[in-house]
Amino acid sequence: MSFDNATSFTHCLMRAAYRFFASFPVACFFLTVLTDIAYWQTSNMLWLHFSEWLLLAGLIFGCFAFVIAVLVLAIWRKGPSWPALPGGIVVLLAAALNSFIHTADGWTAVVPYGLAVSIVTVVAMLMTAWLGRKEAFHV
Repeated sequence: MSFDNATSFTHCLMRAAYRFFASFPVACFFLTVLTDIAYWQTSNMLWLHFSEWLLLAGLIFGCFAFVIAVLVLAIWRKGPSWPALPGGIVVLLAAALNSFIHTADGWTAVVPYGLAVSIVTVVAMLMTAWLGRKEAFHV
């Protein structure tokens, strides 16, 4: 395997790792909105705990995806578009804020601020995806 083939293989592997890790926050943050709505409608604490765990999982996997994206951009100058990186930071910061809001007890953890920040996080995620649609990874 020549140096060029090894570099290409490593780049493909990093792109696949980015796609893997980036898919989890999308699912987790979207599901957080649904579990927040379920808690708002039922007041069952189980939904609040689901939201907390979904936020944690989304933040962990989102941080991994962000680090991989920055490494790929720094090494190969190919990857998510530059406007998508600040968008990713905004999404992770909104999710971190949302995670802190969800640590409150009971009703105040979700209604109204927790649900509102969950929706803002998903909207920011959609805007980031729209910004990153050009020059995005294609595996």
